[in-house]
Amino acid sequence: MTPGHEAIRATVRGDISRRATVHRAHELGVLGWVRCDEDGLTRVHVEGDPDDVDALIAFLAEDDRTVEPTRAKVEGHEQFAIRGVPAGVFVVQEHQATAHHFDLRLEVDGVMRSWAVPKGPSMDPAQKRMAIEVADHDTGHNDVEGPLGDGGVIVWDRGVYEQGGRVPWPEALERGHAVFVLRGEKLRSGFALQRTRPDGGKPQWLLIKRKDDDARPGSDVVAERPESVVSGTTLADILG
Repeated sequence: MTPGHEAIRATVRGDISRRATVHRAHELGVLGWVRCDEDGLTRVHVEGDPDDVDALIAFLAEDDRTVEPTRAKVEGHEQFAIRGVPAGVFVVQEHQATAHHFDLRLEVDGVMRSWAVPKGPSMDPAQKRMAIEVADHDTGHNDVEGPLGDGGVIVWDRGVYEQGGRVPWPEALERGHAVFVLRGEKLRSGFALQRTRPDGGKPQWLLIKRKDDDARPGSDVVAERPESVVSGTTLADILG
């Protein structure tokens, strides 16, 4: 925490441009985020020098908008960004090759950053899944399904995702801790990738479901939902 910094969390009622808010925040040098929620309200977290924080709150209140600010904890953001906007597509493919695993792929700068998850993803925050970083793939691979070599593959889940966290992407991935929100058919809301072994061989990470309203403690989504979201078939069907 930077000495002298304060943080405000504000709810805004009335039309406001997220891009204009980001532009003003950058002019002031404050950090945090702006997000438009499903209830029609805009929420803003801002932190920095108290005078600059007050200036952004005053900007939010222009044009007769109603602003409800409350004091918040300084979280240590390194950017001021728009949240709640898709950052690209994601896909999870169940794959039987030399070993059975699930491939998590996130679109970053036009390519699919990829991790092999031996046990598959989980909606239980207590289940930290090992994820081994593998080579990037192109987006054309996202639709691959059917027999493949001596094994097979299905599109187990797919959708769009939102980048989150306090550090800009892709820098967050390079640092080894990336927070994101999945909008899939099976995987929903917040997840994190935490790198545990960056050096030697393939980097290893943990894929962790964050504690939120969509978390399902004690569940096993892989066993409960084995079917492809494209065809409805299972990997077992393909392998015969």
